[in-house]
Amino acid sequence: MEGRHGAPTRDVTHAPDASPQPRAQTPPPTVGPALLEGFEEGVVVCDRAGVVRAANPAARALLPGLRVGEVVDVARCDVLARAVREGVPEGFEAVVEHPAGERHLRGRRGPGLGDGPPPPEPADGDTTWYLRDVTGEHARTDTLLAAQERAAFLAEAGRALHGVLHLDRTARRVVALAVPRLGASATLVVRHDDAVTWAAAELGGGRPRLDRVATADLARVPALAAALAGEGAASPWLAEELATLTGLETLTGSVRACPVPVTGVVEAVVVLADPRSTDAEGVEEDLLTSYVARAGTALAAAALHEEQAHLGAVLQESLAAPRLPVTPGVTWGAAYRPARETMRVGGDFYEVVGGTDEKRSAFLLGDVCGKGIEAAVLSGRVRQSWHALRLLEDRPGRLLPLLNTALLDAVATRDESPRFATMVLGDARPTGDGSVELRLATGGHPPPLIVRASGEVEAVAMSGMLVGGIREARFGEAEVLLGPGDTCLLYSDGVVEARGPGDFFGEERLAAVLPRCAGAPAAVLCEQLEQTVVSWLDGHDHDDVAMLAIQAPPVSR
Repeated sequence: MEGRHGAPTRDVTHAPDASPQPRAQTPPPTVGPALLEGFEEGVVVCDRAGVVRAANPAARALLPGLRVGEVVDVARCDVLARAVREGVPEGFEAVVEHPAGERHLRGRRGPGLGDGPPPPEPADGDTTWYLRDVTGEHARTDTLLAAQERAAFLAEAGRALHGVLHLDRTARRVVALAVPRLGASATLVVRHDDAVTWAAAELGGGRPRLDRVATADLARVPALAAALAGEGAASPWLAEELATLTGLETLTGSVRACPVPVTGVVEAVVVLADPRSTDAEGVEEDLLTSYVARAGTALAAAALHEEQAHLGAVLQESLAAPRLPVTPGVTWGAAYRPARETMRVGGDFYEVVGGTDEKRSAFLLGDVCGKGIEAAVLSGRVRQSWHALRLLEDRPGRLLPLLNTALLDAVATRDESPRFATMVLGDARPTGDGSVELRLATGGHPPPLIVRASGEVEAVAMSGMLVGGIREARFGEAEVLLGPGDTCLLYSDGVVEARGPGDFFGEERLAAVLPRCAGAPAAVLCEQLEQTVVSWLDGHDHDDVAMLAIQAPPVSR
């Protein structure tokens, strides 16, 4: 048979039941599980009844108790079950039990944050949850926060301990800062200059306590003595010994002895009761090591400062202006103000040795070049030489050349640069009729001023060369008689060279002030003159200022 166009045709016979039949198929899942397989986030789809309709492998790994086709089980997936039941729109974050250990789980409802393509929309009424394991993020955050906390603690400790420069206060701060960050209580034991000091603080204990024990008492606490010397691990008797020594009630648990590195300046140990445990990375151990290192630096600085302060105090005491004697027939007055207010000594100096009926009173006022402790040391050398040479020669005119030679020899012996001085020295002898005879000698110093009881002021006509300059130096001499109420004033150039508002105080102002002090006791005259000079300075820097007044007492009426 041929078709319309001549092409052959094929006869097809169909069986009566040969009509096409539909094949049975499983309904495809609503959310396309093939797309969810590549999600790094866990994806769980639940219907309105809480039945899990789909869950990708990431979700099943995070929640091993999850079962597709079953209601979310509270016993196996408590955190997700509560979220589904309560319908929290903002999501959740919780710690869940996992075969690998506790995990931090974060869940979000709605469109996810996955790295792959978004899943198809769920069916109406279904809820999609996106789960992420944030355990690593929490660990990194906790590590960062712990590091920041440690850094903040060490920074605070550094600020609190910096610049204290007092051993007792430093010890108190060391233990106060250690509680409660490092332990329930802290005890610091310090051995310095054959003295043992302990400071202790405990939780709720108020202000840290501080006390001292004799060095010999350490023999009765061998565990503490061993810890102080840094000898091995802490003895089991250390807590009991410290509790007996300090009376701390918290020294009943474990204790940790931490020797303080102080580079030989002092010996110290910090003992912590119930110390903070050390984690796997040794973080608390690093913190403790860093803290005691800072404590050691502060203790060493405080100990060195106290040693230097003590040395300076002893030195200043030996160089400070002496007390004025009480001499029958002669009244003394003095005033002294160093250029550096923080020091008691400077380059100006005076000295008075009271006499007797048979022996004259000797006095000296001078000024060495320079300021501060160096000038004070040189002034002390001058005073000591003067005391020694007075035993050989008591006449001022002959004593001053001997002093000049002594200073030159001292400079040559010590290979020092020349250090000059100016001075007035002399002696005083009451005559018996109320007058006082003065013998004076001067080298390079402003001439003394005589303030008569009547108010007249006159300068003693004498001059001389610098002391300690050359061996052939020439010096001036004079004799003065003070009547009752008359005063001889010796002063350093710091008085007339005091610079006030644009000008020096000067000799003219000095001569104008003194008549108002006529007849006043010698001490009052010096005090009033010092106040006048200080007022003129008006807070400006100044040189050392020294004054010495020798007075014949007024006749009592």
